[in-house]
Amino acid sequence: MSGVVWVAGGAGGIGQACVSALGVAGRRVVATDLPEVDITQPGGCEMGIARATADGARLTGAVHAVGMSGRRLGDARVTDCSDEGWDEVLRVNLTSVFRFLRATLRVIEEGGSIVIIGSALASTLDRDFLTAAYRVAKAGIIPLVEAAAYEAAERQIRVNVVAAGLVQTPMAARALADDAIQARMPQLMPLSGRAVTAEEVADAVTWLLSPGSSMTTGTVVPVDGGWNLR
Repeated sequence: MSGVVWVAGGAGGIGQACVSALGVAGRRVVATDLPEVDITQPGGCEMGIARATADGARLTGAVHAVGMSGRRLGDARVTDCSDEGWDEVLRVNLTSVFRFLRATLRVIEEGGSIVIIGSALASTLDRDFLTAAYRVAKAGIIPLVEAAAYEAAERQIRVNVVAAGLVQTPMAARALADDAIQARMPQLMPLSGRAVTAEEVADAVTWLLSPGSSMTTGTVVPVDGGWNLR
């Protein structure tokens, strides 16, 4: 059987765009999402892999596009962040990445590629985006991916992060509807002066899953309109 790319979180904005872009590139894709497969729960990643390879296909690529904002649960400044917001955001945005990497690295084919969707907020601070749990979770992905990439390199398996800026998806609706933030976009994302599209993020993911990135691993690829330059 031919190889397959598993996209976890394939029903979300970035996940859907990845599924579409990979299909255009000629890749065979299996997408999973809630409620059928919950990779934030123990055993969820193994279930997703089983679905992706149910017909005997070899797992040659994997994309982690699962994430959440914890503002409704109280994720905020360090002094204001709630215990619930902290615990849930780290569980969904960081612990699930660990489980995803552990599960995929056990079965992915030699020469395969794994991509994690990260965030420009992992390495920057801004007065309008002070959510302690979200930042820590996204920052924690980076050393985790580096460790996974180091361990997997001898099998020619690549592991990378795409760090997105503000993206035009439902999760960014609060910021996108805020006039004050919109007025700051030329400062926040000087290359574009606008939010990134999900399709632009998916283009980077598609490249990292392609032979064209065969010498790229353990790194963070920014798709943030210059957010990281501030």
